[in-house]
Amino acid sequence: MKKIALWSSIAICAVAGVFIAADHLDAPAVAMTTSDIADFYAFEGANAASTTFVVTIPAADANAQFDENVLIEINIDNTGAADGVIEDLVIQAIRQGDKMYFFGPYAPSQTGLNSTINTDQFVASVDIGSQTTVDGVNYFAGLRQDAFFFDFERFNTVVGTAPASGFGSTGNNTFAPLNVNAIVIEVPNSRLGTAPPHIVDQLLQTTTGLPAAYNVWVETKRR
Repeated sequence: MKKIALWSSIAICAVAGVFIAADHLDAPAVAMTTSDIADFYAFEGANAASTTFVVTIPAADANAQFDENVLIEINIDNTGAADGVIEDLVIQAIRQGDKMYFFGPYAPSQTGLNSTINTDQFVASVDIGSQTTVDGVNYFAGLRQDAFFFDFERFNTVVGTAPASGFGSTGNNTFAPLNVNAIVIEVPNSRLGTAPPHIVDQLLQTTTGLPAAYNVWVETKRR
């Protein structure tokens, strides 16, 4: 067992079809460090009966590495808000040497900001920069171009102009020349349990027609 403690950086989203959450305003303790989360994506996989998770960490250059002292933890709530939105399952990834090691999904022994890695839940490792498939789960870890699209210049023009002239139909992607270190995991939903009613329906105690969805968020935790 390995004890991991913490400053945590968090990005959150719900999964059903495609939902994306971005995280660009981390706390000072983690901003611009190797535990600073760039983005977290969760969406239906190439196989509709699976879910794909993508976590990206800013990479200063093409030689930037995952930090061996930073645990990346994907949290999955599959029971809904009735018992609190807590991590019923976790998927953990940590680099050691030239490999990324993956654990879970499994039910953690504790929830909240502190985490441990249950080494009995090890399922796969992958050479950094490559991918592998183990027991129907696809894994990747390595450098990629930042997939997030945002026109910062136009955004600043819009928010600084009254009345705003709008974004227009095209834009310039500020993030196009940037790299990130990414982990990508595609997991059969059978490994994640049954998704609860959508969090919006749970919180509003109504029925909006939104599909059932896992509540998921990602944390980085430094030991």
